[in-house]
Amino acid sequence: MLLHHALLGLLSRNSMTGYQIKQKFASSIVFFWDAHISQIYRELSGMKKKGWVSCKIQPQNGKPDKKIYSITDTGKKEFLNWLRDCSVPSSETIKSEFLTKIFFADNMDITQLIYQLKNFINKKQHELDTYNDIKKHISANLNEKICFFGNMTLQRGISCCTADIKWAQKCLDDIDKYLKKQVNF
Repeated sequence: MLLHHALLGLLSRNSMTGYQIKQKFASSIVFFWDAHISQIYRELSGMKKKGWVSCKIQPQNGKPDKKIYSITDTGKKEFLNWLRDCSVPSSETIKSEFLTKIFFADNMDITQLIYQLKNFINKKQHELDTYNDIKKHISANLNEKICFFGNMTLQRGISCCTADIKWAQKCLDDIDKYLKKQVNF
């Protein structure tokens, strides 16, 4: 997926300013795709040149004018073509600095490894709590269809966090067994 597809998806629901788009990212898509505000504005500019979005200027007193972006018919066509595209790889590449550290943990002090795993569990638990809070409030602010499909991605996040916590706890249990075994030698 490219950033412009996420932007087209958001604009297919409502016309928005770049700042409003960033807010939508921060409350939804950020859990699986993130973008800085500068990237969003740069992408919107390129999308306007391609004719995928239009921009209406809304004057404001004492403030810079608002640029309100809307998806065009050409943009809707691009977005729908992307949605229908089945060439997306079935597995996504994972880049994880944390897993790389675990892979090379034989060079790390075991207490530092334990600390990092516990820290990982705490962060994942916080993320899981956030997902569960979103789940409680999602249906209050979205229409039924958006809520239905949003819950699919939310459930994946919940499942992944739960699995990550279980994995890290198993690592801690395995380290504990390893250390007890080392003492018995």
